[in-house]
Amino acid sequence: MSARSRDLPRRSCLSIPGSSEKMMGKGPGIAADMVFLDLEDAVAPKEKESSRAKIATAIRTQDWGDKVMCVRVNDWSTKWTAFDIIEVVAGAGERLDEIMLPKVETAAQIVATDLLLRQVEIANGLPVGHIGIEAQIETARGLI
Repeated sequence: MSARSRDLPRRSCLSIPGSSEKMMGKGPGIAADMVFLDLEDAVAPKEKESSRAKIATAIRTQDWGDKVMCVRVNDWSTKWTAFDIIEVVAGAGERLDEIMLPKVETAAQIVATDLLLRQVEIANGLPVGHIGIEAQIETARGLI
């Protein structure tokens, strides 16, 4: 995670659908320690690709104050994950603190995410390790 967000509290978290520019526009004014802009469950399949740019623009151009900024990408069983990470990181830049990875079931999924993030950080002039990974364990298999 970014050095900026490492010590910030996470007492409350606001989830905003990445397909809704209206809701993302209201996000900075809502009192929450962390905001995650969602590309997964809150976005219809036909809107996922176009929502990446909306999310990146919202992160980059709005004043989110000291909020921890996170994007929940689609899980590795979908066709969208890698492109979610590449496009959002490239567009959002250093203000993005974390990638939230849903439905994690294996360590290999975390490793894959980390390897991809490293490459995207390097390609976009960000320090390696700047963007953290928040893994969502949602099944019993994910605990093993």
